[in-house]
Amino acid sequence: MENNIRIIRKRLNISQKQLAKHLKISQQAVSNIEKGETNVSPQKMISICKFLGSDLNEVFPEMNIKVKK
Repeated sequence: MENNIRIIRKRLNISQKQLAKHLKISQQAVSNIEKGETNVSPQKMISICKFLGSDLNEVFPEMNIKVKK
């Protein structure tokens, strides 16, 4: 799945290792997620977004989530 994790992570000066530790996964798993080679569970998506301080649509634009107001 296409995502902007790497772009946002770099902008915030967060390493793959820091993100991996937060998600309790390996650094290689983070790399695979960033490359779109691994599917991400909804729970991990939310955790990634919270850690990066971004919303789902910014991190995972393919999702195109509509939020009712």
